[in-house]
Amino acid sequence: MLRTYHSILSLTASMTAVCNAGDLVDFSDTPITTEDQPVKGVAQNPATEVGLDIALTALGTETVTAVGAIVKGAPLCTATGGGVRTAVPGTDTNIFAEALTAAADGEFVQILIR
Repeated sequence: MLRTYHSILSLTASMTAVCNAGDLVDFSDTPITTEDQPVKGVAQNPATEVGLDIALTALGTETVTAVGAIVKGAPLCTATGGGVRTAVPGTDTNIFAEALTAAADGEFVQILIR
């Protein structure tokens, strides 16, 4: 699958670390690598150096990496090591998106951020 996005709302992040396009970014403008964290947005482009300003998709559709199998329509939260995993409603507190496509572990998944 080709990485695509449609941003309805973009926010700017002054990155405190390098990241790849499609990485989830937190409110301190750092790539997220732990599970069930609050998400500011998804990096539209890579940040190749610290301090670089990049656009984040905060509302819209994005392409990110699946951690574990994901079914279409599943609620999503951040995963350990980056990417998204299927969230457990009532347990995970930072559900930020739903899966628009199904994906196996390590594959790209299209998500709806709202």
